[in-house]
Amino acid sequence: MHYLLLYETASDYMTRRAGFRDAHLKLAKQAADRGELILGGAVGDPVESAVLLFKCAGPWIPEAFAQADPYVLNGVVVRWSVKPWNTVVGPDCSNPVPIA
Repeated sequence: MHYLLLYETASDYMTRRAGFRDAHLKLAKQAADRGELILGGAVGDPVESAVLLFKCAGPWIPEAFAQADPYVLNGVVVRWSVKPWNTVVGPDCSNPVPIA
């Protein structure tokens, strides 16, 4: 199943993230190396949020990521949520729908 980890970033995200970016990226790389994190990155120009796409057994995996993320722990991300994403089209979709 796919899950979206949605981050709402602080208004000064671009300035404040610098001190925590290496630790955040290390955590992300570990999740990617385990095959859980598929894609992640900031949204907007200027940045307004971030989205991380997980393919994993359940929502507890992206929830645990957020709870351990230095961005969250240090207020660079002010709110987060995990939403299941029922993917139906594409080479890596979780629930392909046959097309007649």
